[in-house]
Amino acid sequence: MTLNFRPFIAAALLASALAGCGTGGSSSDDKMSRFLVAPDKFTLYNCQALADKATETAARQKELEGLMAKAGPDGAGPLASSLVYRPEYLELNGDMNELRKAAAAKDCKFVPGVDNPKG
Repeated sequence: MTLNFRPFIAAALLASALAGCGTGGSSSDDKMSRFLVAPDKFTLYNCQALADKATETAARQKELEGLMAKAGPDGAGPLASSLVYRPEYLELNGDMNELRKAAAAKDCKFVPGVDNPKG
């Protein structure tokens, strides 16, 4: 039985590259988030739909933050976090930015994350 390590090495190198991209700070995350989400994705939503989607998105972001923290900074934690949780987290971050933009354009009274961009 011959075991080919090339796919594992390629995956590890890719994960390292992605992890390096993610540690560049919030501006790098913001750029990636904008890349992952279509502009004006939520323009057809009314204020209630925006609020519902923002609440759902914020809850999932919080869940992913907990999972990334639980993975920890040791061993394979950063690798697992970069491969499994980070892409979805960045996409949700982009969604939240688009939700804020749509809510502001429609003058919605309150959408979670609009008044407080961090939460």
